[in-house]
Amino acid sequence: MTTKQKQWQLWILGYYTGIIDGRWGVGSENAARALQQDYGLTDDGIFGAQTEALSMDIITKLQKALTDGSMAIDGLAGMETSTAVAAWQSAHGQAVTGIADVPTLHLILDTAADKNPTSENWWDGIKYFSRSEFKCKCGGKYCSGFPVEPEQLLVEQADQVREHFGARVYVSSGIRCEIHNANEGGVAGSRHKLGKAMDFRVEGKSASAVLAYVKTLPAIRYTYAIDGSYVHMDVE
Repeated sequence: MTTKQKQWQLWILGYYTGIIDGRWGVGSENAARALQQDYGLTDDGIFGAQTEALSMDIITKLQKALTDGSMAIDGLAGMETSTAVAAWQSAHGQAVTGIADVPTLHLILDTAADKNPTSENWWDGIKYFSRSEFKCKCGGKYCSGFPVEPEQLLVEQADQVREHFGARVYVSSGIRCEIHNANEGGVAGSRHKLGKAMDFRVEGKSASAVLAYVKTLPAIRYTYAIDGSYVHMDVE
């Protein structure tokens, strides 16, 4: 990624306010540092591999939310992406800047999710859980609570765990928005961000006992004990 492209990434996300001139100076460094701080990366102001991957992940989601199929989805910001942001802002009564800072970004992502909701009919078949139990725990600070929907397969597996143990299951972490995931120390590719992972405990049961059962569920992609009580599990 060229220096100009790095500046574009930072500019469209509302961190860089200078000229996109390909010169990496104090303004660019401070912008990179601010992005890193918001998403839980080491805030050294160096636009290295982790920061590059993070910016591309965010911008890919932004482009997917904005495009009707006419815009390239490549995770690389530029005039086309900025124009699409500006058009969205104009259509939704927002100040037209072409910049998707954190509040604007989440408005765009949440609006896109509302326009293309995942069918919730399958919840009728879930015996023990409600959608709200999987809500992002950022408390509305960074998202509406559902930047994505909980994966049906994951919730069905949770139902099986609850049925097997005959005891209440407490979900400590379900969906995570980008910023909350970073604040929790989650990896950039966390499946919590996809609605495909949950951390939980079963009342009165040790993590080792729960883990032993979860490992028998063929639909579970990955699982491990977080501590003596809590277990992580995720699905494809």
